[in-house]
Amino acid sequence: MFLARRGAGVAQTVAAENVAALIETVADKPGRRILNSADPDAPSGLEIARTIADLLGHTWEEILLDDPADPADPADTANPVLGRHPWDTKFPIVLDMAAALDLGYVPAGDFPTTVAAEIKWLTSAAAGHAGDRALAWLSDPYFDSFLDYAGEDRYLAERASI
Repeated sequence: MFLARRGAGVAQTVAAENVAALIETVADKPGRRILNSADPDAPSGLEIARTIADLLGHTWEEILLDDPADPADPADTANPVLGRHPWDTKFPIVLDMAAALDLGYVPAGDFPTTVAAEIKWLTSAAAGHAGDRALAWLSDPYFDSFLDYAGEDRYLAERASI
């Protein structure tokens, strides 16, 4: 498992169950306001990867890549693209949920709790139990930059020859 920035990036997650719990809270207390909606925890990319591996009963080698000291320097061997993931942020993105909590919002669960059902659904869909189009969104070009398998293979081959 390749992770840029040593997996330290944080872009706070939000589960549908937590959004629904917030909607239920504000529906009971109508008013003009702006609220953030996020999971009660803000796991790093490494924590997310480990949670998913645990839910799948899977183990892998973690390859925690450093940031390049100078992305323009060809002598710097850190790859600025390899190991990117949707939570790969230089600075943490964590939402303040205080206003929602003050209204009485109670989260449905943290990331490991709420992602478990999604992982179960995804594995079922991948096994063909949810219809042919269930995973069609994976062909979205957005994901292409996160799937540099040839780059990963080159990195591993270079590492093996050292």
